[in-house]
Amino acid sequence: MKIRDLEIFLDLLRTKSPTLTAQNFKITQPNVSVLVKNIEKMVGIPLFERLGKKFVPTTKALYLGGLWIEVVQGYYSSLETLGEEGVLIGEMNLVATHTIGEYFLPQILFDFVKEHPKVKINSKIYNTKECLNLLKNGSVDLALVEGEIGLEYAQSEGLVRETLCKDHLMVACNDFILASKPHYIDELLDKKWIFREYGSGLRDSFLKALGNLKKEIPIFLELDRTIAIKDLVIHKGAISVFSEVSIRQELKKGILFPIEVINLNLERYFYSLKRKSQPLNSIVMRFEEFINRGLQSRD
Repeated sequence: MKIRDLEIFLDLLRTKSPTLTAQNFKITQPNVSVLVKNIEKMVGIPLFERLGKKFVPTTKALYLGGLWIEVVQGYYSSLETLGEEGVLIGEMNLVATHTIGEYFLPQILFDFVKEHPKVKINSKIYNTKECLNLLKNGSVDLALVEGEIGLEYAQSEGLVRETLCKDHLMVACNDFILASKPHYIDELLDKKWIFREYGSGLRDSFLKALGNLKKEIPIFLELDRTIAIKDLVIHKGAISVFSEVSIRQELKKGILFPIEVINLNLERYFYSLKRKSQPLNSIVMRFEEFINRGLQSRD
């Protein structure tokens, strides 16, 4: 048997559904059923009770799972600790949302790989909704997101959520006079608002802060790149909401100006997320500690 076969078996113990397990590992449902039959033939006893589309594990299946999870964890730990003592060796797949991925993560990745040169990190940027989907279907090991991820929601999706740090959102424009005094949000409804696309954590955080007023915001245009939105706000007189760090240079240069919005709390949090069921991974654990320190010590 291969390590992947053990991982499929362990996932089936959790999902009790060959269909869901097949989706998690990007294989077909019959492949999962054949694997179970082969394991049952090998051990000589039934390991699941078939109840319709459900595979309910027997006590012996759970006992076997307890033994095999140690095998899987030991396998990955051995790959990561080959060579000198304390040297990490292996690979990690990571996704991050736009603000984290564009303005925080590059420096942190550089420093981490410099410290652990035998680790390969595959990193891509998506919006919060896409990051969650990739994490849940097993395509990545870790997701760093800026969306509003409730603890109960994370637990219900089989995810472990850790709070990384606080972030501050800021409404900004290129009009110094407009930004020279505080405004109520309804005083800004005649402006050309540009929003991030649906599924963006930044967009969700801002609309949540608006509460019922979010229905009144006239969305002039939606774009999926912060840099494109900044360009239109600077050169076309539009208005938008940004993470403060993403416009820090433009604020210093005096080409963008923050608008204080009265009675609007624009603080939010960054989170790291991983699957509760995934095997212990020393690289993920070490990287979580590393990025936590990096984000909390940022300027």
